[in-house]
Amino acid sequence: MIKYALLQLLWLALSCSWLVATNAFLVQQPQKMPTIATTTLEMGLFDGISKAFSNEEYGPPPEKVRATARHILVKSSKEAESVKSKLLEGSAAFSDLAREVSICPSGKQAGGSLGSFYPGTMVAEFDAAIFNPDTKIGQIIGPVQTKFGYHIIVVEKRTGGGDWY
Repeated sequence: MIKYALLQLLWLALSCSWLVATNAFLVQQPQKMPTIATTTLEMGLFDGISKAFSNEEYGPPPEKVRATARHILVKSSKEAESVKSKLLEGSAAFSDLAREVSICPSGKQAGGSLGSFYPGTMVAEFDAAIFNPDTKIGQIIGPVQTKFGYHIIVVEKRTGGGDWY
C-alpha cells in the first residue's frame, strides 16, 4: 500500500511539473523571430538565359514610355521668339497665349494641351524635343521647326523610360 501511495505521489509530482512547464510555455511572450538571410543561387548558364528575357537592365519597353505636353504653334520663327519671351517674362500664362496666338486646334480648344502620347506619335522634330533626356519637366523648349510651323513646347510629365531622363 505504501508503494502504491508513493507511486501516486510521484505521478502527481511529475504531472504538476509538466503542467507548470506547459503553462510557462503558453504564457511566455512571443519573441521576434530571427531574420533569415536570403542568398541568390547562381546557376551559370540559366542566369544568362533568364536575364535575356527579363529586360531588367534596360528599363520598361518603349510602349510604356509616355509624355504629356502643351504647345503653341505659330507660322514664323520671329513670332515664336516673341511668344517665348512673353512666357519667360511671365507676362502671360501658357494656356492663355495658346488660345490667343496658336494656329493649332489644340491651342484654341485646350490651351495647347496635347494630352498623353507615346514616342513616334508626333512628327520627328517634335518627338526629339519632348523625349530628349536633356529636356526638363516644365522647361520652355523652342522654337522647334516642323512642317506645320514653329512650336513652343512645355513637357508637363514623362513616365517610363527608366533612368534615361
